[in-house]
Amino acid sequence: MLNLLTAEKIKLIRSKKLWIVLSIFALFPIYQVANSRLAVHYGTELNQAVDTVINGATGVLMIEKNGLTILLVMSAFISFFIGEEFQHGTIRNALSLGRSRTQYYLSKLVVASSLTLVGVTLLTLIGMIGYSMVYGFGEVAGIRDYVPFAIKSFSTLYLLILANVSIYVMISFLTNSSGSSLIWSFLYTIGTGFGAGIFQQTEHFKHITFWFTESFLFYSNFAHPADIARFPEMALVSLITILLTSAIGMVKFNSTDIK
Repeated sequence: MLNLLTAEKIKLIRSKKLWIVLSIFALFPIYQVANSRLAVHYGTELNQAVDTVINGATGVLMIEKNGLTILLVMSAFISFFIGEEFQHGTIRNALSLGRSRTQYYLSKLVVASSLTLVGVTLLTLIGMIGYSMVYGFGEVAGIRDYVPFAIKSFSTLYLLILANVSIYVMISFLTNSSGSSLIWSFLYTIGTGFGAGIFQQTEHFKHITFWFTESFLFYSNFAHPADIARFPEMALVSLITILLTSAIGMVKFNSTDIK
């Protein structure tokens, strides 16, 4: 397993895909700070419930503010990162050396999870610094103990993103193709993300939507007490999603005929 991760690390560092992903995560918060500053200059008043991030303190919610962007970027990266292994036949090299398919699957999941962590951490730090420079660090309304709130909110948001990363990895191993994986990952992201908004208008189906982590990510205010109280539920749904999708992905991959 360690050898697989080392090999993945070397390939990833040499890959343009890695630097494209990190560049997007680094530049996007800078753009958003500049855009919000321009909007304020022309008379717009920032509101936390609407704009999510309005100062350095709320910058810890940059993952929530950029949830859809993060998911689309990571789905594209994972689709090519894994799909190309099947299309180019390089997957056979690792398996021919005696590595189990379970280890191979987990190595891809670990790499995708690690890159996601690095990316969202970079996004959050630059966001907090940028908004602090323009609007001051300030505070989060209604939050007395900021550090515990920041740790819990960031961890919960990362878990919500990680659950979707696990789904993208599963889809890539099910489709064995970059193009097909990209399409299905996009359809899943849009369908569960924006489709949930429709079902939440109904009395009987609105609770079901919260079995999809994107419902929490897109329709919660992580600075609101009622949503903060649901952090444990969000974490539980995320962990269940990761376990289920990983199990399905590994079972399917172990029975796949690799040509």
